[in-house]
Amino acid sequence: MATYPASFAHGLMFHRFHRQGEPAAGQGSISDAAFEAMLRAIGSERILAPQEWMSRANAGLLQPADLCITFDDGLKNQVEVALPVLERLGLKAFWFIYSAALRGSYDRNEIANLLATRYFASFNAYVQQFEALTTVSPKAFESADWHYYAQGLKARFPFYSASDVRYRYMRNHLLSLTEFEAAVDRLLALLGLDLHAVAGQLWMTADQVGALHTSGHVIGMHSYSHPFSLSALSARDQRVEYQANFDDLTQITGQPPRSMSHPLNSYSPATLEILANLGIECGFCSNMQPPGGHASVNPSPLEFAREDSTTLLALTASSG
Repeated sequence: MATYPASFAHGLMFHRFHRQGEPAAGQGSISDAAFEAMLRAIGSERILAPQEWMSRANAGLLQPADLCITFDDGLKNQVEVALPVLERLGLKAFWFIYSAALRGSYDRNEIANLLATRYFASFNAYVQQFEALTTVSPKAFESADWHYYAQGLKARFPFYSASDVRYRYMRNHLLSLTEFEAAVDRLLALLGLDLHAVAGQLWMTADQVGALHTSGHVIGMHSYSHPFSLSALSARDQRVEYQANFDDLTQITGQPPRSMSHPLNSYSPATLEILANLGIECGFCSNMQPPGGHASVNPSPLEFAREDSTTLLALTASSG
């Protein structure tokens, strides 16, 4: 990658990691070697520490070439695999944590992602098996709502496969949370796996989150329970989500969080008001498109764009 293209300041968004030569940690997982090569190709001198990013953002001084590193979901492989790379390069990052996992309330979506990667030949094979464990009718994928959803999702995330889109439509729109979790639990049983044993592999502990803060990284919010469609919740329920997350992270770090990222890019004007009232100064979206109702990216300090690691990996690979 001769020069990483950037016409506006944005975050670099990461989720799952694995060590070179070991199995992937889930869909979109990247190796430590690929992560380091990517950051070196982009140019670590362009990557701002999160404190500097927020300082420039608050002063309106971010430049188009400015970048920052962000991690979502508080996954254990981030500190085990990605953190040593950051330390070698002298970089700091934002870490956006949803705190229900720290309290033993497990996100079945992350568990399902691991199962899809570790126990199925392809994501398409996983989606076929998952769908067979639900009551979803094939006719659901003939509706106008489905076609509108698929078209919109592909426009925002062009790297999603047809199976990705179909799965997200089931998960986010056709199944209730209870139905989705029941299907994942049936899949665990089918594979002969224990929920708690699988979950123990996935998330950071509160001590690990606290250690990141102590070492100069920035801990930010990502809601309490990571709902599939936070914007569909009432303003009251959204406030409960973020207040609980705010309180948990304040207790762990000793400081109130000032940054966040929108889980699954789902938020509403009410969400932004809730975040502002909590004193959140900096928030991130999950793609590089202008948010709904806006003509350009980065329309507010709570809606900064981010480039997904899948796209970053493709750009790095194309550089030869």
